[in-house]
Amino acid sequence: MAGIREDYIERMIERLVAALAAILKAGRGQKTEEALDLIQQTSLSLFGMEYRMLITIDAGSVAELLGHPEKIKALAKLVRAEADLLQQRGDMEGVAHRLGHALALLLEAQRRRSGSDPEVDALIQSVRDRLE
Repeated sequence: MAGIREDYIERMIERLVAALAAILKAGRGQKTEEALDLIQQTSLSLFGMEYRMLITIDAGSVAELLGHPEKIKALAKLVRAEADLLQQRGDMEGVAHRLGHALALLLEAQRRRSGSDPEVDALIQSVRDRLE
């Protein structure tokens, strides 16, 4: 059973990496709306939930819904990607809100993990630096 769950998480991570690359490419090509649509699609694909719902409820509740720390970290990466796109648009209030949510999600992922995850630690520091 644990092997099946690990395979599922590995596939989810692979899909997330591909989606983030597509989002980044669209963002660099100044196709912000396309990139934002990709975030919505990725949320539905990875989590089976609407992205807007996942960013409007508190991070603790979202973490409970998603369950696994890797899923929580994946959502935090999507939220951070949206913050990057909002920054391109000049929506600094939106950027601050998304980064705050990404940070709360990362802290939840860290709290729910049995051991240390250097990637989560680095992401937390990166988001904190951007919020300062």
